Amino acid sequence: MKITVKLMSQLRVLAGTDEAVVELPEGATVAGLFHLLRESFPDIFPVAEHAVVMTNHRIVAPETGLRDGDQVMLLQLLGGG
Repeated sequence: MKITVKLMSQLRVLAGTDEAVVELPEGATVAGLFHLLRESFPDIFPVAEHAVVMTNHRIVAPETGLRDGDQVMLLQLLGGG
């Protein structure tokens, strides 16, 4: 199945792209997607490990299942004061 991954903020700079389409097996989870991203875009880690993950505009957990055509967005947490 194909998943579109949108990278925001510093993640897009580290990856050198703002979007990637990845192929995952049926039944894959967000955690499985992160494993693939670690291989394809190692420079985005460890920043990506602390990102907010949204699938189809909803915040999701690592164990959330993915479906063909899903859009996953990684949003870097920013601090300030």
